[in-house]
Amino acid sequence: MTLVFGSYGANQNNTVLVPAQTGKLIRVVKLVVTAWTGVKVVLLSAPGPDPQALTPPLHVAAGMPLVLHFGRGLALVTGRGQALGVSTVFQSLPGEHSVAVWYEAVD
Repeated sequence: MTLVFGSYGANQNNTVLVPAQTGKLIRVVKLVVTAWTGVKVVLLSAPGPDPQALTPPLHVAAGMPLVLHFGRGLALVTGRGQALGVSTVFQSLPGEHSVAVWYEAVD
């Protein structure tokens, strides 16, 4: 299992968290989001001009971490050979927010 972490001070639009790996699926096992101000987070398969949402908008309140442990049985999965990305939008004033994803690249 691998951990990827991003910390941002501005909205993110189709930002790549995990680059595409030829012939592999990216399986998200755990997600943690923290924010100094309210933020909406969407995980994406194939970030870019035509992304596919893996989650609905997840509302993260200021100072209240969001922790989602999917495990392997309920993991979020990208399309084969597609990157994993994130889009975020502040719900009020801009502030620092962080996204941590535990994932596996599988055949």
